[in-house]
Amino acid sequence: MIQQEYRQQKKDSLENRYGTAVDNLQKEFPCTQTWKRFRFLRLINRFDGDLNHVENFLKKLQQRQENPDENHSTTRRERREELKTKYASQLAELELAGISSQRPGIFRQLEKHQGDVNKVLETMKKRSEKKDQKDDLNSKYSNELTQCENDGIQLKNKRVLLRLLEKSNGDVEQVKKLIEERQEKCRQRKDYRRKHRDHSKTTAAEPMDDGNSTEKKKRRELSSDDVENLKRLRAAGVHGNPQRILEIFHECNESIEMTIARKEEQREQRLRQREEREKKRTLLKDVHNSYLSLDKRDDWPTDIEQVYLDGNNMMFVVDSLRRLCLNRAGKKTERALGEIAAAWNDQLGIPNVDLVFDSTNQTGQIGSVMVSSAQPQFRTTDDMLVEIARRPENREKNKRTIIVTSDRALAALLQNEGCQLIKPYSWFAHCVMILTPDLIKHEEMTGLISDKATSTTVKKRYNFDELVHRVAKIDIA
Repeated sequence: MIQQEYRQQKKDSLENRYGTAVDNLQKEFPCTQTWKRFRFLRLINRFDGDLNHVENFLKKLQQRQENPDENHSTTRRERREELKTKYASQLAELELAGISSQRPGIFRQLEKHQGDVNKVLETMKKRSEKKDQKDDLNSKYSNELTQCENDGIQLKNKRVLLRLLEKSNGDVEQVKKLIEERQEKCRQRKDYRRKHRDHSKTTAAEPMDDGNSTEKKKRRELSSDDVENLKRLRAAGVHGNPQRILEIFHECNESIEMTIARKEEQREQRLRQREEREKKRTLLKDVHNSYLSLDKRDDWPTDIEQVYLDGNNMMFVVDSLRRLCLNRAGKKTERALGEIAAAWNDQLGIPNVDLVFDSTNQTGQIGSVMVSSAQPQFRTTDDMLVEIARRPENREKNKRTIIVTSDRALAALLQNEGCQLIKPYSWFAHCVMILTPDLIKHEEMTGLISDKATSTTVKKRYNFDELVHRVAKIDIA
């Protein structure tokens, strides 16, 4: 009922604004006599009341109707044949890779990536992976999907429903709550747009008395010279936002050749930036996967000769140590880290363990651990560790060196030098395994579909605060 009222209000509003123009255009173009009036009103509103654009659109439509025998798909077929000839070698490579040249969108992908077969294969691989993932989720949550359908849960995009089921581990009630939240946000966005929609748009047939126009109208106004320049640029193969193209065109002293060169330069720059972002994501993913996991006490490598602890990076892993830092008790925190590292190494007996801070006055030996400061010789601990790892005499030693840090940029540099990596959380967990194994609790995960408790449903919890209290004698209250 609300939708019908809104539709009627919109129809009345468009009728008041464009009613006279519709009558005139229907007399001029007989092909529109059979149209519903609301369709005509929406067409004029689509062009923001610009009758010149509406007339051009109707002229093309009328010409098409006057020549019904003309085959409008001829140009498309010719274009396909041109692309087939242009990318013949690439199509042969794709055929060898198992991708048919008749596959939908294959020419569009080749044109988009300028014939780069590797990028096309990568795109096709991603699409195939998404399809396989959807099929897996379909089979995994088939019962839940049936239950959702019986409960009246319907979404236009089935992928969204599958993602919600995956997010909630198959909990249909949780999915219902998430869908309600999505629908509420959608209603809020619609209300916001309806509230802020500009109802004061003017038409060419009804000029405004004060001569003002909206921002959107101003952006679309082009002079006759600009229109001619745009036609020339389009014919030369320059596409994109008209305002932006004209801006570049004027910056290039209205030279089409320079405009083409500038657009190509911008395109290459965007491609380089995209490749750099992709490389960075791949590098960070590789670094994340390269960290050693210490699930058991005996998982620590046996051939390690050197361990570097990134002190500043480790200060904020444990709640009690973080509170000390925030309360400006940095010296106490540094001492606590050194004592924990010394107690840990007393059990393992590693020849060299160094605890490095950016800047500290508490340098020296704490048990078997050497505490050092990067400054004044280096600016940060990162610079110091990278410089040590890159020394020629340490190339072979790096294979038997472990760096404890969660700084991904530093980890990427050290990984390239051959060092092994461990996250501070894993290191503190190993300290608990060795020094205070009674502080390990096993909690069974809740909310899973399976009723049987398996090894995958149990998670270890480590009481790091009590470790600090016992080893470093620091009150955690």
